[in-house]
Amino acid sequence: MRSLIASVGWWHALTGKGPVRILAATSLVDAWGTGMAWITLPFLAVKTLGLSAGRLAFALSVAGVCELVAAVPNGVLASRFGVRRFVVATHLVQTAAFAALAFATGFPALLAGGALAGLARAGAGGLNQSLTVATLGEDERAGALGAIRALRNIGYLLGGAVSALAVAADSGVALRVGLLANAASFLVGAVWTARLPRAGARAARTDWSVLADLRYLGLICSAATVSSATLVLTVGLPLWVLAHPDLPGWTAPLALTVNTVLVILFQYGFSRRVQTSARAIAGLRQSALALTGAAALIACTATGAPRLVVVAVLALAAVVLTVGELLESPSFWTLSYELAPRDRTNEYLSAFELNRAGAAIAGPPAMAGVVALGVWGWLLYGTAVLVAAHGGALLAARRPGVRRASMIP
Repeated sequence: MRSLIASVGWWHALTGKGPVRILAATSLVDAWGTGMAWITLPFLAVKTLGLSAGRLAFALSVAGVCELVAAVPNGVLASRFGVRRFVVATHLVQTAAFAALAFATGFPALLAGGALAGLARAGAGGLNQSLTVATLGEDERAGALGAIRALRNIGYLLGGAVSALAVAADSGVALRVGLLANAASFLVGAVWTARLPRAGARAARTDWSVLADLRYLGLICSAATVSSATLVLTVGLPLWVLAHPDLPGWTAPLALTVNTVLVILFQYGFSRRVQTSARAIAGLRQSALALTGAAALIACTATGAPRLVVVAVLALAAVVLTVGELLESPSFWTLSYELAPRDRTNEYLSAFELNRAGAAIAGPPAMAGVVALGVWGWLLYGTAVLVAAHGGALLAARRPGVRRASMIP
């Protein structure tokens, strides 16, 4: 049992002492609240406020655009005022935003609250990574973000389970309470983050040089394509199952469940193996091969094979896809940090989150195109991932001054 607990890593992070426990617990609570909001907000907008699906989609798109636009400015502000102080401030802003959404009575309030949340959320993943790097010691850094990512998956599961009760209650009050719970999770995160030791020195001047760093921007584009396992699971596979009535409808949620469980169990171990730029470059290429293999397996399910065979192939595709994700995440964590100048970590890591914001906007229609093209669509997707990963690996390998020592994440 002790060996199993040590292998998953997140239990030790959550029950240990010092800053790592604060970072781990904050991530768990944050993900729990986010999981609540993901489900309760659409139901509140459509069933309680009576908004159309189109208006809801527009509000969510505006929030995504705000997140995209504010990623680099947020990194600049974090450097000027200190990353810990800025993360606390963004948590407080998101507390206010989701509290406002909980009491929204119409479309304007929903639009304003979503936009405010998007502005505060911009670059959050990179800034949390920067906070982790600046806060933890060398001996703790290697697996910290792997443990945190596993904890976030646990938080999403718990939040989804609780929000299902709110939806089942068929009550507007219950849905609003779900959003208030998310607001409370950000407030708790702000209080806990404020307890961390002061992290890093403040920048003496405003610096926008990341926008002119073409190699780093190229790495961001590579990540936007390669980091697509979640889109495949949440958009691609459901659409693929809907387009093929002979595929059991429950195979899409089965694949997502397999992915979540494997990430919880193995992300920490994979992260500890990808601690240098050389290993990250190799991990990126191996990840692309796994993602391409998963795409080929999904394409094979359109052959009209017996149902049992199809289910087995889709389950195998989910496992292979998850292996690619387990390699891709720590590889990009490492490379995004390694390729950032030492005195501009906040700006660069916040800007790196542009890959997620861009994928959130362009990814769903791209996945719809993949499904529409059928077998050829999945083969084109696999080819695109291979090309993007190879390009990112080349950019990283040729980057001058890349730090080679063991580092985080």
